[in-house]
Amino acid sequence: MSVSKQIASNALWKYLEQFSVMGIQFLGTFIMARVLSPSDYGVIGIMSVFTILSNTIINSGFGQAIIREKEVSRLDYSTILYFNVFVSVLLYIILYFSSGVIADFYNQPIIADVSKITFLVLPLNALSIVQNTKLQKEVRFKKLCFISLISSLLSCIIAVCLAYTYRNVWALVFQNVLTYFFRVVLLWGTSNFIPTFRFSLSSFKYYFKFSKNLLFSGLIGVIFNNIYTLIIGKVYTTAELGFYTQAERFKNLGAHTTTEVVQAITYPILARLNNENGDIKEGYRKIINITVMIVGFVMALLMGCGEDLFEFLMGNEIWRMSGIYLFLMGINGILYPLHCINQNVLMVKGDSRTILLLEIVRRIIMIVILVTTMRHGIMFFVFGLSIYSIILLFVNLYYCGRPISYTLCEQLKDVCPILLRLLIIICVTLSFSTFIPIQTLSFRLFLSVFFGISIGLLCFWRYYYFQLLLKLVKSLIKKK
Repeated sequence: MSVSKQIASNALWKYLEQFSVMGIQFLGTFIMARVLSPSDYGVIGIMSVFTILSNTIINSGFGQAIIREKEVSRLDYSTILYFNVFVSVLLYIILYFSSGVIADFYNQPIIADVSKITFLVLPLNALSIVQNTKLQKEVRFKKLCFISLISSLLSCIIAVCLAYTYRNVWALVFQNVLTYFFRVVLLWGTSNFIPTFRFSLSSFKYYFKFSKNLLFSGLIGVIFNNIYTLIIGKVYTTAELGFYTQAERFKNLGAHTTTEVVQAITYPILARLNNENGDIKEGYRKIINITVMIVGFVMALLMGCGEDLFEFLMGNEIWRMSGIYLFLMGINGILYPLHCINQNVLMVKGDSRTILLLEIVRRIIMIVILVTTMRHGIMFFVFGLSIYSIILLFVNLYYCGRPISYTLCEQLKDVCPILLRLLIIICVTLSFSTFIPIQTLSFRLFLSVFFGISIGLLCFWRYYYFQLLLKLVKSLIKKK
C-alpha cells in the first residue's frame, strides 16, 4: 500500500475515534450544561491541568521512543509498563495529600474532595499507555477506535444520569474516572500482551536516552499550554474559567483533535520513510498543507458562528461568552498544525535536543506575552494565544523545516494561499451570524454555516491540495 493510501486508511479510523469520542463528550456537555453551572466546568478545568501534567510525567516520552524503534521486545514493553505504574502511584499519593493546598490556592473548598477522586485517572492511565502505544506502533487504529468509543459512551451515560440526579460537579468527576477505567479494562481484556515479571535497567536507560528530552519538552509544553487555565482560575473567576474551558474544547475539536490524528498516524509512517531513505520532504509537504486546510476550514466556521453555536447547544444565552473567547483564540487553532506536526520531522530524525531547545524558546515568548496581556483584562489576555501563535510561526517553520531542506519561504508560499481563503470564510460566516437581522437563532446559525461552507468549497475547489485530498478519499472509498 502506498504512503498516501496508508495514511488515508488509518486516518479514517483515527479520525473516527477522535471525533466520535469528542462528539459523545460534547453531547454529554450539552445535556449536562442545562443542570450544571459554568463554575462546575471551571473546577474540572483546574483539575485537568494537574491530570495532564502528571500523565506527561508518567509517559515520560516512552511512547514516541517505542514507536520509532524497528523492534521492541516483550521485556522492553514490560519495563516501561512497570515504570509508568510506579510513577503514577507516587504522583497520586503526592496529589492526594496536596488536595487541601490546591483548594486553598484557588479558594474553592470543593476541590479538596474532588481532586482525591479525579486523580485516580493517573494509575488507570499508566496501565493503558503500553497497550495503547503497542497498537499505535502496529498501526491498529480500528481497534483503538472501538475501545475509545465504548469507553466514552458508557462513562457519558452514567455521568448524565448522575448530573440530573445530583446536579453538581461530581457527575463530571465520575465521567473522567470511568472513561479511563473502561479503557483499561477493554485494552487488557482484548490484548494478547502479557508482561514479564522483570524490569530491565539497560532497556530503561536505552529508551530514556531518547525520551528524556521529550519528557522535559512535554512538561514545559503542558505547563505553558495550560497556563491560561491556571491563571484565569486564580486571577479571574471559576465561571470565566468555565466559559474559557468550553471555548478551548471547541477549539481543540477543530484544531488539536484533527492535528493529533494526523500526527499520530504520520509519525510512524514518516519514521518508516526515514528508515527506508524515502522522500520525507514531499510526504511532509502534503501532510502539512492538507492538515492546515482541513483544520483551518473547521476553525474558520467556528470563529464565525461561535456565539450563536454556544447559545444554541448549551441552551442558555450566558454561554455566548464562550463564543467570544473562541473567536479570540481562533488564529491559535488555525496555526496549530504548523506548530505541532512539523515536530514529527525532528522526532524521526532523532533530534530530540532541538525539540527541547525550541520548547524553551517558545515558552520564553509566551511568558512575555502573558505578562504583557494579563494587565489589560481577560479579553486581551485570551487573545494573547493568537498573538503568540503568529510570532511563533516563523520560529517553528524555520527550525523544523531545516532537516529536510524545506525552507521558511517555501513553507510560507505553500500555506499563505490557504490562510487567505480561510479569511474569506471567516468574514462570510461572521457577517451572517452578526450583521444579518434574523431573530430566529437556529435559522441564523444554519445560514451562517451553510454559506460559510459554500464559500469555502468555492475557494478551495481548484486548489491543488484540496484535489489531492479528494483523490485520497476516493481511493479509500474504492478500496473499501
